[in-house]
Amino acid sequence: MDEDDEDGGAGITLNVSSAEKVLFPDAKITKGALIDYYAEVASVMLPHLRDRPLTLHRFPAGIERPGFFQKRIDEDAPPWVERVAMPTRGGEAMTYALANNGATLLYLANKNSIAFHTCAVRRGALERPDLLVFDLDPSDDDFEKIRLGAKHLGAMLAAVGLAPYVKTSGSRGLHVVAPIVPEEDDDGVRGFARAIAERLCRRDPSRFTLETVKKRRGDRVFLDLRNASAQTVVAPYSARALPGAPVAAPITWKELEDPGLHGRRFSIREIPARLRAIGDPWRELAAGAKSLRAARARLATLD
Repeated sequence: MDEDDEDGGAGITLNVSSAEKVLFPDAKITKGALIDYYAEVASVMLPHLRDRPLTLHRFPAGIERPGFFQKRIDEDAPPWVERVAMPTRGGEAMTYALANNGATLLYLANKNSIAFHTCAVRRGALERPDLLVFDLDPSDDDFEKIRLGAKHLGAMLAAVGLAPYVKTSGSRGLHVVAPIVPEEDDDGVRGFARAIAERLCRRDPSRFTLETVKKRRGDRVFLDLRNASAQTVVAPYSARALPGAPVAAPITWKELEDPGLHGRRFSIREIPARLRAIGDPWRELAAGAKSLRAARARLATLD
């Protein structure tokens, strides 16, 4: 497979191995089909991955057998796979892959990487997040609470001058994201995200919680704040290692009004046609970054 793109992967030839291996038995989706999917969406997906340390969710024997998460890039990865070293909590540096070109994305998919998880930071500013990320994690099957929580978070973020975006998680929930200027460290960003989440919990304590212990949540939606430098969230357009090959799919706020929406609404078989029809709902995300300092000042004036 030749991978030609405008991002440094031009002319690279990839030898796909075991293309007929079935990764998703229920949907009869092979490894070759997964790689074809990533090839088709690469031009849209890559801007969301660019310069972000990647955690890979790999399934060498398909989703019906245990997989594993991989942070450190293999030492024998080709030289055209860009890398970044990021400090761990213990102080040592860990070297991650960066998917800055289509060849890298397909190389990693050929390694049975079904899902790609990214950090909220980019190379060059590894201690200053450029995204606010809220993961709405359900405790039951009532997706209406998830939709309601996303709408409330979107409204609050807009009220303080940020530009909120939403996507399905590809699993059970939704993610609400707002691009920010990378001018504050982890503590500042986490503190702001928590202030927003606490506000929602105060408004509707019967539906939303910041309780980290699952058994104490009851049937409330957990607001998981994924805003530290090394914390990850599944990337836009990443497949998930779940039956049917669902995708973490950016959606419009209008689509959030659909009562039939759920976290696995879109699969790898649907996303390419969707992109051809409507484009990427997140295509303006990076350009909409706002100052968190200004947003914090506005938050203090709200009821």
